Amino acid sequence: MIILDTNVVSEASKPAPDSNVSAWFRKQDLLALYMCGPVIMEQSFGAERFLNKTGSDRYIRVLDQLISQQFAGRIVEFSGSIPRLAGKLRATRERIGRPISLSDAMIAAICLAHDATLATRNVRDFDGLDLKRVNPFEADA
Repeated sequence: MIILDTNVVSEASKPAPDSNVSAWFRKQDLLALYMCGPVIMEQSFGAERFLNKTGSDRYIRVLDQLISQQFAGRIVEFSGSIPRLAGKLRATRERIGRPISLSDAMIAAICLAHDATLATRNVRDFDGLDLKRVNPFEADA
């Protein structure tokens, strides 16, 4: 299971995505790729901001298609014991002087609870969490 971070979903949704990201997606078993609730929330926020600025609902339509078609049945929720784990991760990172954002803690907790790899450009944001990561923006990913 590979959970896609917001930056990977955003890049893949562009009309002309980064060539390394495109190549990475071509090498994946698409049914092993998942989205999670916090990423959908971040994507929705960005799409709504784009709509407010430009009047274009392009990204809202892309997100709706991702949720209802491409990732149907492959959206991992933030529920059960995962919120407790996310709180623990935030407190731990704060204690060592490396705070983590609420969204990143939620995403990390989901990945850890499901023993999933996180596909993200921001691999350093998740340092010290014993989290498997891959950076699709790198040529050798």
